[in-house]
Amino acid sequence: MDDVERVYNEGKLLIRAMDGVYLSNDGDGKKYECQTWGNEFATLMNNGMNALSTTLIIPGVGVRTYKNIGFLINSDYAECFHISKSDSLSSGNTIDGSFSANKSSFNTISELAQYISIKRDITMNEVNINTKIDSVLGLFINKCQNIKELIKEVYVVKCILKEMTGIDYPIYVYDFVNGKLEQLYLSKEQEDAIIDSLESDKVTCWPDEYDEPIVSSFNSLKYNK
Repeated sequence: MDDVERVYNEGKLLIRAMDGVYLSNDGDGKKYECQTWGNEFATLMNNGMNALSTTLIIPGVGVRTYKNIGFLINSDYAECFHISKSDSLSSGNTIDGSFSANKSSFNTISELAQYISIKRDITMNEVNINTKIDSVLGLFINKCQNIKELIKEVYVVKCILKEMTGIDYPIYVYDFVNGKLEQLYLSKEQEDAIIDSLESDKVTCWPDEYDEPIVSSFNSLKYNK
């Protein structure tokens, strides 16, 4: 049993929904941009994220997610300070006192997990946390009609995050209909086919506090396996 499966079975796995990647075309040609991911992971690696909005998922209940791609967080390594059984419309942060949200529903993650399990509540809940990079366990995509495109996007993210953090994050597919989470295993040939199907072999991001952009190449990932 890997760490993600263990944390998921314990009812402690949070997901952070993220924007997908996009393709840009400038004087250097086409390249994939991961700006949102770059900014968020740069912050996680340094001061940490404050009042991050996440959703708790538990086995057997298809809890809805805000978006179809994102990353997985171990709640044991995060400060969960605001726990709501539905979208709490949170905004701001606790650093400058600007955080605001609807009233919290529970005091602990275990209380929320128990509520979801008993009520079979698929509503998208919201858990606001303070956390750093050591809480991140992997990447996820939803099992949905456009899963083939999501797999391409998450490989773009996987590539740039490996360049940034040195960590080769595993990818998981979340079935929000049945409440199942399974690691995505692909053969070398399947991975190479995904990389070959992309419209560029380059991916980049420029985190706000960095002096220069981070650039990675899928070909280097492909040929150095």
